[in-house]
Amino acid sequence: MNNLSQALFFRVRHAVALCCLWLYCAPLLALQNAPNAPEETAQEASKRARLNALKQLPIRQLATVQFYNPEAQLAARKSRALVENPSALFVLSGEEIARAGISSLPEALRMIPGVQVSRLYSNRWAISARGLNGYISSKLLVMIDGRTLYTPLRSEVFWDVQDLPLEDVDRIEVIRGPGASLWGANAVNGIINIVSKPAAQTQGGLLRVLLGQGEANADVGVRYGGTLGDKGHYRVYGKTVDYAALRTLAGADAQDDWNTRRLGFRLDYAPQSQDALSVQGNLYQNDQQHIRQLLDADAHFVPVLNAQKMQGGHVLGHWQRSVGRGEWRLQGYYDWTERQDRLFDESRHTLDVDFQHRLPLSSRQEYLWGAGVRYSQDDIETFTRMLGYTQPQRDTWLLSAFVQGEFVLQPDRWRLLIGSKVEHNSFSGFEYQPSVRLLWSPHSQHRLWAALSRAVRTPSRTDHDGFVETLVFNPDLKSPVILRVLGNAAYESETLLAYELGYRYLPSSRLLLDVSLFAHDLHKLRTGEPVALDLKQRPPLLLTLIDNQLQGEVLGAELSLHWQAQAQWRLYAGYSYTQVFLHLLPGSRSVFGETEEGNNPQHQINLHSQWELNPRLQTDLSLYYVSAIPGQSTPEYWRADWHLGWQARPRLRLDLGVRNLLQRQHPEFGNVISGNTEIPGEIPRSLYAQLSYLF
Repeated sequence: MNNLSQALFFRVRHAVALCCLWLYCAPLLALQNAPNAPEETAQEASKRARLNALKQLPIRQLATVQFYNPEAQLAARKSRALVENPSALFVLSGEEIARAGISSLPEALRMIPGVQVSRLYSNRWAISARGLNGYISSKLLVMIDGRTLYTPLRSEVFWDVQDLPLEDVDRIEVIRGPGASLWGANAVNGIINIVSKPAAQTQGGLLRVLLGQGEANADVGVRYGGTLGDKGHYRVYGKTVDYAALRTLAGADAQDDWNTRRLGFRLDYAPQSQDALSVQGNLYQNDQQHIRQLLDADAHFVPVLNAQKMQGGHVLGHWQRSVGRGEWRLQGYYDWTERQDRLFDESRHTLDVDFQHRLPLSSRQEYLWGAGVRYSQDDIETFTRMLGYTQPQRDTWLLSAFVQGEFVLQPDRWRLLIGSKVEHNSFSGFEYQPSVRLLWSPHSQHRLWAALSRAVRTPSRTDHDGFVETLVFNPDLKSPVILRVLGNAAYESETLLAYELGYRYLPSSRLLLDVSLFAHDLHKLRTGEPVALDLKQRPPLLLTLIDNQLQGEVLGAELSLHWQAQAQWRLYAGYSYTQVFLHLLPGSRSVFGETEEGNNPQHQINLHSQWELNPRLQTDLSLYYVSAIPGQSTPEYWRADWHLGWQARPRLRLDLGVRNLLQRQHPEFGNVISGNTEIPGEIPRSLYAQLSYLF
């Protein structure tokens, strides 16, 4: 990173820090002028005023308020309106997903401002937020109904096995930036929680059939929901999807087609008014493949078709009970996964239990605390010299506890949240992740917030005791070299210190503006330090050791705008700017260098239009722009998706659409991945027709 860039980062970081300091100190001054009226009376009067204002709105405008300012649980571990959360929160509704003609969860995330979604193969995505994206994205925590999808094998999310019927998705909540003080390690660049609908909202039968060309060849799903007496509801479902292969640069078949099959259920039961019980689960199986280009001993590329088979399932239970003015929640799940290909076979069993208790002591202070334990057992068998682990079987533990205090410094004006999570994991021991957040409401239409947070990315199984071997070309020796990257038992957690500022403007039920600024300070990032070179071996062998000799800074801004232009026409737009600066510590000779610096686009734009032509006919248009990704030799691209929906009968609906309308095909990520050269496919134009029938 050059001196000008470094100076720019520190100036922005200091400016954000000073703004945070002012926001933290200003409430103390405001308290001196606080009214003498009882605090309960002031709050009740404000709530009554807001309620009366909502009652005066027409039904359509009231629905708009709920659409633009939905309630979410991710930022506070409890339901709270979006504009009242002091974090960079975005909520994508199930309605928006349904109207986009999307057949997979990763593609739905493309609609969220600030989230980078790059498709490498038909069955593989690189997904992150606020930079440092890659083939293995290690700093994004992803959950479905609170069940973590983050695997300790390589610190990533296997998106190819994360699925559920998209018509059962209630919303997707996304926090851009750290949320580790409540959710723990690896919630560094962001958190995603996919929330499914309660069983009561999916009653009756549904048959959905999608036929397409270019993305999903066929997507068939069936669901049925019913009641259990007068206190319970259930649903069961099954789905199968056959995905088409992407295209090569020359327009040929990339041979990465795949299919997935899934069965699942959900049961909700409320035996008493203060209790809510829920049990859900699924089983899945995937068959897929893609081509890997490897170098042989003569430095020639050899294409290898890597066939993969994945299977697994989970059962999750949730119990919530209201106690006085507060509540407690107990959640536990068991998860089993197995992945097989020509390189290795991994089987993993995970058991997780999490408890939290919300305790309001008064109208001006509330405490949230909890604890959890996670046990994971793996069994890894390798079939090649290129990959291995010193411990083929390993048990790992994660113990955690958190506490957060929320304080109303001035009713309807200032709110302060202070908390931290403490964890002990089997790789790096104890980790602490504190956060301080402040929300200021100078007017009913304005919200300003500031945050200072610390988060960590803990070592993975591969970082700690794995090794990877590949063949690369060394320009100094002018010959191929075997590169062996060794895990390091002393490898430490990567750390982040984040400074954030945010502003939300809600002048009416028809408009919402949301702006976030951030400066991330990263330390102890991963490097590969050379430790030995054996020239006697042919080809020569270069040994490197995983270490923490890289640090960096990330600057950025994110903007989203929701606008109800007319009663039948809704628009929303997003823009994000991200700039990453990385530099090695003095003395480092990392073979990885600072290559991740260019693995993200600096600019992203998305525009969405939803127009109801009449009560039975809707049309939607989405436009995306992604600037060049220089570290992956990926050029900029524009993308447009179009959808038309027709409610032919009360129980029958037809949807038609085109995705990637502007181009025949385009790449979204490059070809230099983890030392090996792989050739990802290019995204083709795709067509689809979907028929949905309620019975």
